[in-house]
This record gives sequence, structure tokens and C-alpha cells, in this order.
Amino acid sequence: MNEQALQIRSFIRANRMAEDVKALVALGPRHAGTEREHQAAEYIAKQFASAGTNVRQDRVAGIAAWKLNDCRVKVVEPVEQELTSIALLGSGSTSSDGVTAELCYVGDGRVADFEGVDISGKIVMRNPPRALMLDNSSDATGSQGPTQMYSEKNIAGVIEHSRLPGRILQMPLLSGPEGMPFPAVAVTYEDGQFLKELLREWYAIPRGFKRRVERLPVKLRLWVNAETRPSYGLNVIGRIEGSGKSDEVVALIAHHDNANGPGACDNATAVAVNLETARVLNMMPRPKRTIEFVSATGEEYGEIGSAAYVNKYVHPNPSQYKGCINLDIIGNGDHLYYIEESICLGKLVQTDSRLNEKISRVCRDLGYCIRSTPLEYAGDDGPFILAGVPTSYLAKLISSSWPWLHTYMDDFEVVDVNGLTVTAEIVANSIWQIAND
Repeated sequence: MNEQALQIRSFIRANRMAEDVKALVALGPRHAGTEREHQAAEYIAKQFASAGTNVRQDRVAGIAAWKLNDCRVKVVEPVEQELTSIALLGSGSTSSDGVTAELCYVGDGRVADFEGVDISGKIVMRNPPRALMLDNSSDATGSQGPTQMYSEKNIAGVIEHSRLPGRILQMPLLSGPEGMPFPAVAVTYEDGQFLKELLREWYAIPRGFKRRVERLPVKLRLWVNAETRPSYGLNVIGRIEGSGKSDEVVALIAHHDNANGPGACDNATAVAVNLETARVLNMMPRPKRTIEFVSATGEEYGEIGSAAYVNKYVHPNPSQYKGCINLDIIGNGDHLYYIEESICLGKLVQTDSRLNEKISRVCRDLGYCIRSTPLEYAGDDGPFILAGVPTSYLAKLISSSWPWLHTYMDDFEVVDVNGLTVTAEIVANSIWQIAND
């Protein structure tokens, strides 16, 4: 281990990152565009400033502040059954009487699954995307699903279900930054299977068994009471000016908004590592290249904050950006991964193999392990990759066994605080090397 790596290791403090996570978690849900997201941005700006970096905040327009008041789902035909539910981030509201319509199941929700299927006026249900698989149904108009097509087809609503069994209400995402014009709710895994059984989609018909031709329609009633108002998000950028190649930039990015609950692992822990990396590298000699520490808004709305940063700074000068590392869901987990490929706006995007190898080499030199994997959705790495910036994406909590994603269980108690020091050490050394190559 060289002298710089030893210095970086000596500077990192787990208790400092723990305080950052606690401060963000205490704000509760940090939906982009809301007052709580703005408070999170203000906290992050103060921490960047106290670390000695130059700080600026950019407004990201076109984000609607959203707040959920109530949500209920009931099967009304062919049986009556209340379901456990939560409205998806950005869901539209219904009238006080709710919306009653027939349920239409579209499998994985891919383009082919909609061919010949009349979804107009119906409540549409698809399978949730599977972790570590490139099987999501996003397209060029929606980062997390065919939202625009749903609107054009004038559907009555959307049902999604958790991908893990248990009393877990995960929040698969559909909405863009302006929200949805229709109600959209998530139910538990078990309630999702119950609906499929009512539709008889899951039943295997034995050979020789005469299947009943008619299908009984399944009707649901959705109630959603949510508030939406025009607003904006905030990107917070801390900057360490380079000494020899100051016009060349290396970026470290982590989003501070979240979808549901306290948002500890998604994504307060990554913000804490971003802040700690800024503190540590500000104690080192000035790097040759400029380093920007980006705390982005609106990742849960389809990477709108990172896309705004890329549009404002990268697109006018793409050759000046020499590398970017994205941090997401790193607060706990069995492995540290770099994401090789994922789907962003319907496109397969791949992280930079040379940058991934550099990070892997840093891990080996420090005595740590890292693995590669695909992932069903891109994060804030997506806009940088599409802009041609060499980009890597580090994550931990992406196995199918992780139940906390977008739930109220994602609180400080599930965070491996000391484990954050490993990620911070890997990230700080990697950013330092990129900035000084």
C-alpha cells in the first residue's frame, strides 16, 4: 500500500458518516421537489462547505412535489377482498369514490406483451423487474416503465406488486418528475399472486382437462389521495479545483432523494460516502484534475438531476470529463459490485471497462474484493454513459434477498456503518487516482 493510500485510510471516519446518515434519515421521505428534499440539500451543502470544498446549488426545474395522504385497493369482483397497498411515487389521485375498473395482466409489460391487448379503461398489472436481470420494461420515454403509452391508451390505473414474499410493500417506480395522470399502487407479493390466480394466469391445466372457455372479469377499486404541486429539485455540487489540469473534471455522484420511508441505504449512505470522500480528499495535496462531488436530486424520477447536470456541464464540454463514479444502495449487503450493464431509457448501457478494472485494481491493492454484475435499471450513471463519459457504478444491496428497497424498513438500524469505511476507502483511492493519472 502506497503512502497516499495509507493517508486516505487514516483520514476516514465511520462515526462521521453515521452522523450524515442519521441527519438525512431524520428528515423522513425525501421526495424530489419537496421541502424535505430541499432540507437535505441544505444539509449536504453545509457539509461540503465545512469540508473545504467550493459549493454551489443548481435548481432542477420541472419536478412536482408529491405527498401521499391515503391509499386503498379492494377487489370487488368476482370476490370482495381488501389488499395491502401503497401508492407509487408520483401517483395521480382519484375522486373520493375511487376508480373501479377491470384488471388486465400484461406479463412482464414488454412491448410484445401489449400486442393485441386492449388496456384502455382498465387497471394494468405487470410483473416487477427482477434484480440482477436485464428484463425491465422501460422504453425511450420512461425510465421505469411505459408511462407515456399508458397515458396514451387512457388506462384507469396501474397495479404493481413486490418481488419478495412477506408483508413488504416495495415501490416499483413508473412516474417521471411531473407525476402520473392516473392512480398507481403497489401491493404485496402475496396479493399480486392472488390477483393472478383470480385471473387464472398462473394455473396449469392438466392434459385432457376441459378448460372453461369464459373468463370471469376481475374488477378492482383504487382510492388514492395525494397532493401534487409544481416545484424544483436541487443538485448540490462540492468542488476541489485541480492544480495542473483544472479544466478536466472527475465526478463522484450519489442521489439524496428517495422513494419511500427513511431512505437510509437508498441513498443516504452513498451521500455520506460522497461527503466523506470530499472531506478526505480535501486533506490531501491538490489533485491535478478538478473533482466535483455531485449530490443529485430526482434519481427516483428517472435520473432527472444527473441528466440536468450532464446537460448543463458535460454536453458543452464532453472531452473535459475524464471519469465518473456513481454510488447507490451501498449501506449493507453481502458483496460490493460494479455494474457492467443495465437498461436506461430503453437502451442497454455499459459502464467503462477500463475504469472498472482500475477500481478492481484499487480493491486488490487495498485487500478488498469486488464483483461484476448486470442490473435491471441504470441509476445516475446512465446520463453520464449516454454522454460518453467513462463511468462506473458501485452498489451492494442488489441481491434478490434484500427486502428493504423503497420500504419503511430502510432505516438507520439496517446500515453497516463500519462497512461504509471500506467503500469510502475504495472510492477515495479510485477518485484520487483518476484525478492524478
